[in-house]
Amino acid sequence: MKPHFDIKECLDEKNKTVNLLNRNYFFVTTVFIVLLNIIVYAVHGSATKYFIDSYPHWGEFSVSNLFQALVNSYTHSNWQHCLLNMLCFFIAGLYLERKKGSLKFLLFMAIMSLFTAFATCTNDLTLYWQGFSAVNFGLYGYIIIEYVFVLCQKEKRNLFNIISGVVVLGLIYFAMCFSGGTVRVTFEWYPYDLLHNLGHASGFVTGLVFGVYEQACSVISKFKNNKITKN
Repeated sequence: MKPHFDIKECLDEKNKTVNLLNRNYFFVTTVFIVLLNIIVYAVHGSATKYFIDSYPHWGEFSVSNLFQALVNSYTHSNWQHCLLNMLCFFIAGLYLERKKGSLKFLLFMAIMSLFTAFATCTNDLTLYWQGFSAVNFGLYGYIIIEYVFVLCQKEKRNLFNIISGVVVLGLIYFAMCFSGGTVRVTFEWYPYDLLHNLGHASGFVTGLVFGVYEQACSVISKFKNNKITKN
């Protein structure tokens, strides 16, 4: 039998039961976040003082500082910074929204943004950062863990998932090798942007932790369900 290509597989994970919460509504969440970042920069530029007056300071962590850190994730220093971050997010967003569904992905992005902001603003070397890259690196860490578990699960190890994962991981590697900052684009063979930016590393570790936790919960749940079924 020849492989059958179903256009629906491009929108939703093949083996998930689609419902209102986990349905992919044509990648609306990914598009929304891209437009939100572009609009915020177009209206406010890099002036986060319009949102809150004080930056976070080491040893003075508070809810208002966390809010500032979260706002900083959605502001950029220039157009190249903004558009490159959104290009990187767009690729990761398409990959994850297909798997999670639009509403679940929106909730996931809210939680991921909050935790990467917290991780980034609680070290004294990244207090004045701007840009979505910390969140992007959180998504990178999460996707790496997610893909490893895809390869380990027979029901998810289909051709579409394998190929899309390889493509996305290749692009993630390329993104992590950018070394030009916000003024130019240069490339190193090793993950320069991960190893030379503590904000990126903080986000990346947060994504790894998220990925391990979610996959561990999934494996435990599946084990319990199989045990109940056998009994």
